[in-house]
Amino acid sequence: MKCQLYIDNELFEYEVEGEFAYGNDEVLIKQDKNAIDHVDWSDVGHTTLDILNTTQFNALKDNLVVILNRIMAKYDIPDIDILEDYHKVANTQERHLQVINETRSLTRKDFDVDLNAVCELISQHLGKAVAIENPKLDTEVITLRISRPNSFDINPLHRDAYLDYYKDTINLWIPIAGCNKKSSLPIIPKSHLWNEADVLRTAAKGATLKGLKYHVPGIVKGPDNELHAIRPNPKYGESIIFSPYLIHGSAVNLNEDITRMALELRPCLK
Repeated sequence: MKCQLYIDNELFEYEVEGEFAYGNDEVLIKQDKNAIDHVDWSDVGHTTLDILNTTQFNALKDNLVVILNRIMAKYDIPDIDILEDYHKVANTQERHLQVINETRSLTRKDFDVDLNAVCELISQHLGKAVAIENPKLDTEVITLRISRPNSFDINPLHRDAYLDYYKDTINLWIPIAGCNKKSSLPIIPKSHLWNEADVLRTAAKGATLKGLKYHVPGIVKGPDNELHAIRPNPKYGESIIFSPYLIHGSAVNLNEDITRMALELRPCLK
């Protein structure tokens, strides 16, 4: 089925394979834990927050160069000096899939930067304690998202909270390299309040894009069949912070010759 998504009013289309159905007459966030129920952005479902100063951001970016080169060395992929050049060495789909199979499951042990300090800042902002460990998964959820230029390195539109182990979390999307209005994460404001009866989607592990199967259900239609997203485009050192019930994804990179990378954290409510 074709997903027609407007990103900043520009139409983007792609095919999602799977079995589709509308949900029940319910608003999921009203039934589950809600990390954002009393913040001043609870009605839109997202905001942008300063989380790293310049020194911390540069240290994190340097750290990720080391992590990525260590992973690529396992597959005889040449080193890179800057993250934006990743597509020049991971220049086949096979190489890219080998890399992201590991960058989707990083842990604090991979980092020199204190990610617990980031969680403390988020706890203060929310007025609710969060931790980087997810007890339902018995691990941390730290992912380096990589999107090469002129590629299809995207997830389908989805809510993370469709997966039970993400219901009690808050999402952080931290721009690292190549992030701008052509590549930042698309989100659909206020979609965390949509009724499931208005959302056409696959089941979990039921969405396939370009031959790749995804854990999250793929959403292809919303109220009135329309899907309109924006790219908040945070600055380096900032993060998009949003509800796991907010619909997001399809972060196509429209830059000509720059890889986009972002770090995703999903701190869990204590």
